[in-house]
Amino acid sequence: MDSMSLASRSERGYICKRDGSLMYLVYESEKTVDNKLRVVISYKCPVCGLKLESESLEIRRDKNFLIVSRGFSRISI
Repeated sequence: MDSMSLASRSERGYICKRDGSLMYLVYESEKTVDNKLRVVISYKCPVCGLKLESESLEIRRDKNFLIVSRGFSRISI
């Protein structure tokens, strides 16, 4: 079973299909060893801890430029 199908959509947001709790949006960031910044945006269930990644950003400096890479996952409902 695809982990992205473990949530359903309601007018209040995403609902965890494991326990029916409303999931909340989480922003996490980390600086990697090679001096990149990674930001992960996900939905998390406060009851069972299920976490569904919806988007990630990677930011790095290259001489005079900032390079931003973006990836996202569709949350199946």
